[in-house]
Amino acid sequence: MATLLGGLVLALLLLGLGLLIRRMLRAVLAFVQRLRRPHWRGFTLPALRLSRSRAFARAESARAELLAAKVARLRVKLRLARQAPAEPRFQRAKREFARRFHPDRLPPRSPDRRVRIAMFQEFWAVLRGIERG
Repeated sequence: MATLLGGLVLALLLLGLGLLIRRMLRAVLAFVQRLRRPHWRGFTLPALRLSRSRAFARAESARAELLAAKVARLRVKLRLARQAPAEPRFQRAKREFARRFHPDRLPPRSPDRRVRIAMFQEFWAVLRGIERG
């Protein structure tokens, strides 16, 4: 009797589990079919794409405006940094150094070109450091 009752309970549990699985599979199938339809929430697929594109364009337009404002601020900072007062004699000495010792003023196949490039870059970095303070 106990074995029969246990078997009956087990059979009912398996039946319930089978029905639950069947219901879940139907729900998944219905979801997949909804995804494959050309209409979604009353919109046709092209209209949905168009509305999404417009929303994306609005968001990108706002982002572009923010970036443009940031570029304008950075341009002002750069202009102010370039207009920083520097000693005219120092600027004249720097310009004269570049005119006399810049490696581009040498012939391309000059034997001391590499040495001149290394020296110029090293000393130019020192001049820039002095200029920036």
